[in-house]
Amino acid sequence: MFGVLRIRDYRLLATGQLLSSLGDWLLLVAAPFYVLRLTGSTLATGLSLAAGTVPALLLGPVAGVFADRWDRRRTMLTADLLRAAAVALMLLVHRPDQVWLIYLALLGEASLSQFFTPARKALLPVLVGRGPQLGAANSLAALVSGTVQLLGGPLGGALYALVGFAPVVAFDAVSYLASAVLITAIGHRTAAAEPRRRSGTALQRFTGELRAGAARVRSTPGLPVLFTVAAVFFLGNAALTALLVPYIGAVLHAAAGTLGWLFAALGVGYLAGAPLSRSVTTRFPPRTVVIGSLAALAAVFAATFNTHDTAWDLFLFTLIGPPAVCFLVTVDTSIARQTPDHLLGRVSSAYGMAQAAATLVGMLAGSVLGQQIGIGPTMDLAALTVAASAAAALLMPRHIAAEAAPTADETSLPVR
Repeated sequence: MFGVLRIRDYRLLATGQLLSSLGDWLLLVAAPFYVLRLTGSTLATGLSLAAGTVPALLLGPVAGVFADRWDRRRTMLTADLLRAAAVALMLLVHRPDQVWLIYLALLGEASLSQFFTPARKALLPVLVGRGPQLGAANSLAALVSGTVQLLGGPLGGALYALVGFAPVVAFDAVSYLASAVLITAIGHRTAAAEPRRRSGTALQRFTGELRAGAARVRSTPGLPVLFTVAAVFFLGNAALTALLVPYIGAVLHAAAGTLGWLFAALGVGYLAGAPLSRSVTTRFPPRTVVIGSLAALAAVFAATFNTHDTAWDLFLFTLIGPPAVCFLVTVDTSIARQTPDHLLGRVSSAYGMAQAAATLVGMLAGSVLGQQIGIGPTMDLAALTVAASAAAALLMPRHIAAEAAPTADETSLPVR
């Protein structure tokens, strides 16, 4: 898995991802606490958490089109610089009547991320190829995510308590600037596109490009089923997430700090899952990995939220990570291998939009059902939803062909 780090350009990209993700996690913890301290309002605090979900629904398709139009490296560089500026707006907030600036900054940061993420996903196969190194890169990304989740949550709370809100904001802004510097150092340059005759208005051209991305998703064997399976999983997962805090307080009767420990346990599971996903995805077809990992997740979810014991839940949370990483890595790798480079930004954005929509619906449904039928029954229903996603994966093709057979250069890129 770590062999992919020998590719210089990927090493720069991964390091930037590590730094900016760590800054995001620190702020994710610190911002709601700061809003709560200024306003004393749980509603205002909740809005600070929800601000990041809206742009994925509104801007996802638009951002995907432009990620395919523009030079991916420049798109990421510009997004990082603008995200640093957006985050820095929070340094101006000192009173309750200025909290709207935090919402604006979080919305701006999340909106710019809608351009950065599909550009990064589309650039990745160009840097590492569509062969075995692509799976290794996605597994390593999961390792980075697990490390950041393991360290970021507790570290964000500790830094906020020790030094206050402004230094945490400054760290996040600087992390984006550092990522921008690393992206600048990437040696890959997109080849100049052949000039082509453009007909119709700008809106007509944009609509045509948007339809081309949607048509690619619909026409690719197995991709519509994969999107549906992922959406059903994210629906159930989001319902569980929405009820996690009530579960800790009302069922476990534990302190608020238990949430941080559970996230840390989940991070440990992600760390363990990264090398496992590399091994599993190279030995089994995507259909087998998706069915097995989702079935395992459904079983672990059911066991976790019916144990009602904090110590056991900490252990079971570590078991969530490995199958979750295997599933997520398989989806990302399958999408990249089945999509040509010039459409990958749009297809990646479509996947991100499906994930965001399912997550939003799942969180709302979990909150409402938890109030109506109780926390335990709703969590059991959510675990059954994840099991249903595993059953739906049976409809996936047994063998999925890549967009094109990787060449020798793609499967074993020279170390630079």
